[in-house]
Amino acid sequence: MHQPSRPIKLIAIDIDGTLLNRNKQITQRTWEAIQAAHAAGIIVTLATARRYENSIPFAEELGISIPMILCDGALTMQYPQHTVIATHLFDSDIAQQVADTMVQHAVQPIVHHITEQGEETWSGPDDFDNAELATYFNYYPAVKRHTHHTLCTGKPAPLRIVAFTSVETSNAVVPQISRYDCTCYMIERGIYNCAEIVTMNKSCSKATGLTELTKRIAISMDQVMAIGDGINDREMLQAAGWGVAMGHASHALKAVADAVTGNNTEDGAAQAIERYALLQYPTSGL
Repeated sequence: MHQPSRPIKLIAIDIDGTLLNRNKQITQRTWEAIQAAHAAGIIVTLATARRYENSIPFAEELGISIPMILCDGALTMQYPQHTVIATHLFDSDIAQQVADTMVQHAVQPIVHHITEQGEETWSGPDDFDNAELATYFNYYPAVKRHTHHTLCTGKPAPLRIVAFTSVETSNAVVPQISRYDCTCYMIERGIYNCAEIVTMNKSCSKATGLTELTKRIAISMDQVMAIGDGINDREMLQAAGWGVAMGHASHALKAVADAVTGNNTEDGAAQAIERYALLQYPTSGL
């Protein structure tokens, strides 16, 4: 049976579509598998596109102290101490170009910052606020408004710029933003039930966050298992010694993975932890 070449010492798990089932919950089996890994001395981290604030509930539920790779690797923070471990900031001039392009398409830029006071959300005047943003602003009402043309110019470098809009608009905007010296990708349906555009430092990914973390804790990358389901998990699965794609992941992601597990309605993350980290082989699942 195809197995990791070395014992797994660190597991990096994507949150949405991987750790969570379709009801946005950690199932009992997944919770127990993570607790068993922790008890076995394996470090478990969450590697997500989410921000720190809306990742905390899952870290709390797991009940373990973990460094979390956030904002697709742009930020790594230690839970529960709320301390910043590392950042990969987005050049302010490039970020302004991204914001300008969004505005040209009547898309509201949402700029994410990390300061000594914590996470901050900046945006432009409410001219381009839309229905897709309503749910987001329910979660993050403390938005600092700036004029669009000075949203990033002369300001501290942000973590990233995101936008929430329709698939049609995203398909028009993303090719233009991709011409800039940055990372840009689109999710057709994100956690706010609309298309999401994500832009950030070109060198930034979950893989860079994971690599830096392994150096910090002196674990070799060939002793890391990464589990994910999305386009933003690709580099992480390739960089890890053992990359596992969820069963519902795209064919492209499965092609770069070392193994494919069940989907998130079948406790796929738990299956992977049991089989490849804990070396258990349950009769159900895979």
